[in-house]
Amino acid sequence: MACFTRCGNFCCPNTPNPIWVIGSCSNSNDVINPIIPQSFGFFQNTLGGTVPTGSIIPVTLSSSRGSMVTQSTTTAGAVTLMPGTYEITYFVNGTVPASGTLSVALRTNGVQVAGSTASVTQTASNQVAVSKTIVLNVASTTTLELYNAGTDALTISNANILVKEI
Repeated sequence: MACFTRCGNFCCPNTPNPIWVIGSCSNSNDVINPIIPQSFGFFQNTLGGTVPTGSIIPVTLSSSRGSMVTQSTTTAGAVTLMPGTYEITYFVNGTVPASGTLSVALRTNGVQVAGSTASVTQTASNQVAVSKTIVLNVASTTTLELYNAGTDALTISNANILVKEI
């Protein structure tokens, strides 16, 4: 992709993706950055604690943009998604339980999302981190939960979810 340095249209080629400036060379230019999603939400759990098998790992909205991704008002610690397509990255830091496997997954409206399980197997009591990124299509307003998909209660130190509309 060629970048122009004249007034009118130009881009900054030393960025991950070009940033195009449309308009005249004034302070009122419109900047188009293809990396910033239309809507996103970043959710965190920095309190940690013990999460029983099958239970939600509660997260709280930390930062957002737009109205497609919000904190759930019906399920404590969950996320609400409006119809659309999303890239979802989630991370959990915790202690390996007695079974030797820390396992988390996503649920939408109470049903596990196929292919969303992220697991790590190590010696019990080790501190580990697990993460995964998936793309999810949502046809109607949906409740998204990060939960303990393992066979033992989990002790976590933190967790987060980044949801970006794509």
